[in-house]
Amino acid sequence: MPLRIVLVTPRRRFIANRFGLGYQMPLGLVFIGGPLADAGHRVRLVDNDVLGWDDERLAREVARDAPHAVLLGHTGSTAAHPAAMRAARALKARMPGVTVVYGGVYPTYHAPQVLLEEPAIDVVVRGEGEETALELAAALDGGRGGDLASVRGIAWRDGDGVRVNADRPPIADLDRFRPGWELVDWDAYRLFGFGRSAGMQFSRGCPLRCSYCGQWGFWRRWRHRSPEGFARELETLARRHGVRIVWLADESFAAEREPAREALERVAARSLGLSLNLNMTAADVLRDADLLPLYKLAGEDNVVMGIESLDDAVVAGIGKHNPFEVSREAVRLLRANGIVSLVNVIYGLEDETPATVRRTFRRLHELDPDVLNAVYLTPHSWTAEGRSLDPARVIEHDLALHTYRNQVIDAPGLSPARLFLSVKLTEVLFHLRPRALARLAAAPDGRYRKVLRAYMATGARVVLAEAWELLRRGPRRRRSPAAVSRRAVARSRRPRGEARSSPEPARLA
Repeated sequence: MPLRIVLVTPRRRFIANRFGLGYQMPLGLVFIGGPLADAGHRVRLVDNDVLGWDDERLAREVARDAPHAVLLGHTGSTAAHPAAMRAARALKARMPGVTVVYGGVYPTYHAPQVLLEEPAIDVVVRGEGEETALELAAALDGGRGGDLASVRGIAWRDGDGVRVNADRPPIADLDRFRPGWELVDWDAYRLFGFGRSAGMQFSRGCPLRCSYCGQWGFWRRWRHRSPEGFARELETLARRHGVRIVWLADESFAAEREPAREALERVAARSLGLSLNLNMTAADVLRDADLLPLYKLAGEDNVVMGIESLDDAVVAGIGKHNPFEVSREAVRLLRANGIVSLVNVIYGLEDETPATVRRTFRRLHELDPDVLNAVYLTPHSWTAEGRSLDPARVIEHDLALHTYRNQVIDAPGLSPARLFLSVKLTEVLFHLRPRALARLAAAPDGRYRKVLRAYMATGARVVLAEAWELLRRGPRRRRSPAAVSRRAVARSRRPRGEARSSPEPARLA
């Protein structure tokens, strides 16, 4: 018997989405919804991050479908977990008999802990979600709960406690499952004033092993869709759904040169008029220097590069392969081809002091990227940075604020307020340089100017909103080790006895 399934994103309302770039569709749930619908199940997607209903209204609206199962997922990692648990409790209170399934990065790495702490969660999906969701739905069909023991990639609760089933191997053929685009309320998703937006993936995984990131462990190995299948999906988005801008949720789009080249050629041949935004390493930009005109022809408007630090010793220590000169040349090449470069710089990878902040500011002038995204180290418990963290250094214990945009650990040489002011002044002064303003006004490539102006306007709104948020909330203060609660300590470390991690569900996340 087909099931009635509702896919739910909780109400998180992240400040950068509300006041800046807009909301991105819950791509992982869309990826799961397609296979479930093709298997004959009745599927509905409720993105409450966009709708903004309180949890009680969310539960009332979902209950109208009388679902057999609610699949709860999010894109916010640690920061979205509290909102997801509030939603789960409201859903379970309204519908005690419904099976509540939870997936994403955080639950993948904390599956036993989640089930022990939250009775409203019945099943946790660990890793990629498409195949697991299909097997789970088959097991739930007709109430055959005992079949859960055979579903790979889940953790669940039975009479003997929490059970963690065998890991599910990574999906070998990413073209096998189609995205459920028909589930999407398209007018809810618009980015940077460019019109309808969508997410998509060409690849999953990352060959790097950065100390602050756990995505490489989540996806487990780098894989890609067929170039033709990828291009067809983009064509569907552009021609059938009126999408104008696509963010590619790949950790490393061009980890391998030839598949990336073929995919770009097939997209360019279709003349889709899309604005593409993707993640690449600086080293891959240099490797593909001769292909950058093809990137531009295919619609590539913006490349996000995780530079992370402008100190070569720090870069080497975190597992990156982009020394400063490589990063600077990558920025130059992108600009020469009319592609905006957005670089992420992480404060907290070293002990921040006034001297380190000044050095970063000077080096940013030398690097000269188009857009700077200055963020803070967020030591997620499943990363090397999180596992090695002294819990006494945690100054932000609200998991909802573990977002990269909030300071989570202390800076021995700067108070939280001074570091916040230093980081925001760095962003503002960097973007107000005469050279940067001249590009905004008179860069020769018209498309480049349009994209850069949109990004600058977005960044300005976010900075103002974050400054207001800090004033409203008040700065966090350092706490002595004795003041750190046992619960906070436990949450800042990997839970003991937890099963080996699998990758983020595709993303029941």
